[in-house]
Amino acid sequence: MELKFNRDHIHIRCQDFDGAVAWYENVLCAKVVTRGEVPGMPIVRLDLGGEIIALSPKREGMEVEPLSGRPRWGCWQIAFNVTDLEQTYLELKARGAEFEIAPFQQTPQWKAAFLKAPDGVQVELIQYT
Repeated sequence: MELKFNRDHIHIRCQDFDGAVAWYENVLCAKVVTRGEVPGMPIVRLDLGGEIIALSPKREGMEVEPLSGRPRWGCWQIAFNVTDLEQTYLELKARGAEFEIAPFQQTPQWKAAFLKAPDGVQVELIQYT
């Protein structure tokens, strides 16, 4: 039997749940698909460029390690392809995005930029040239 996987969502645990939802909506123009609750935890699913990003706070009674700012194991970056990196950069800056690295030519085939999202997540923007 051949295994087949299809993307469903990326789930991010948020320190400031409402603030993170607002950031993804206001800065990256994500659209809320659903708001609900799974046992013991509210959850919001957002559509971000056709990808589903699920946001939630910690579950009731759960202890979560604080962010240290240092690299860590696990998911730390999500990446999106854009058609005009410079224009996207300028628009996101105007919306309050904080870039760690402004657009640059990463390889002869693509440009990239990196911005900070809530909860230590890094967003990479890529434009293939």
